[in-house]
Amino acid sequence: MLRLTRLKPTDVSHIPETLDRYDKELKQKTGCTLLEIAVEAARTNAAAGRLLKKTVAAVVPITSGGGVIEGFSLAVTAILNHVGVKAITTRETDVAGIVEAYEKDSHLLFVADDKIFVAINLLTNRVVDNATATAKAYVAALDRMANGLIGKPVLVIGVGHVGRAAVEDLILRKAKPLAVDVNRLRVRTLKQTLGRKVTVFRTLTEAMKHTDFVINTAPARNIIKANMINANTLISAPAIPLGLTTAGLRKAERHLVHDSLELGVATMAVEACAN
Repeated sequence: MLRLTRLKPTDVSHIPETLDRYDKELKQKTGCTLLEIAVEAARTNAAAGRLLKKTVAAVVPITSGGGVIEGFSLAVTAILNHVGVKAITTRETDVAGIVEAYEKDSHLLFVADDKIFVAINLLTNRVVDNATATAKAYVAALDRMANGLIGKPVLVIGVGHVGRAAVEDLILRKAKPLAVDVNRLRVRTLKQTLGRKVTVFRTLTEAMKHTDFVINTAPARNIIKANMINANTLISAPAIPLGLTTAGLRKAERHLVHDSLELGVATMAVEACAN
């Protein structure tokens, strides 16, 4: 679904009712609202908010593969409405749902199956992938928490689709990306492609010693332990499961940005509508 792991209903069922609280907590940690982070991630301007208010979106449930995740479409719809889009979940699924979206004059189409989750602008043919949008959103959130990342070492844990996109966005922001992954082929490929632009490590324990700024995209449990975290550690983590031990979570919670869908979906909407 998100190129990380398949979401469970418990990952998303709370989202429609908790968006206001989520936004307040995000503002406390980053100084920005969900929409402001999405605008920053998409590298557009504040006018994007006004554009979203003129946008109609349809979220179409897709039944192929593992089937519809209960609550997923409603959660995506709620996030879109929260950032100003006029969004609905179609009553029909699959192709019939896409037809319904057209009939309701939707500008944006949000669809997901087991392999990919995208936003499609039906007016401009722009397609925005959730994995890339999520990477940019979490880099932007960390940038805000850290008061800028220029020249700072930032560790990306896991360099699959999301992690790789995060590394590339860090380079654009003139940060110094560090990378670690249990998949040695991924690490070698990243190094061969980016050369001196990225520093790679063999182990997470060693990598964590070189920075206080972390983006965790690895879908693994309990890999970030309390003894790896200090008072200055900032963690931006799209990974599901989160990856921190219980003790690690207690230690980092006030300096942690993590959600199941919110940042990625909001950024998809802004990028899909951007001129």
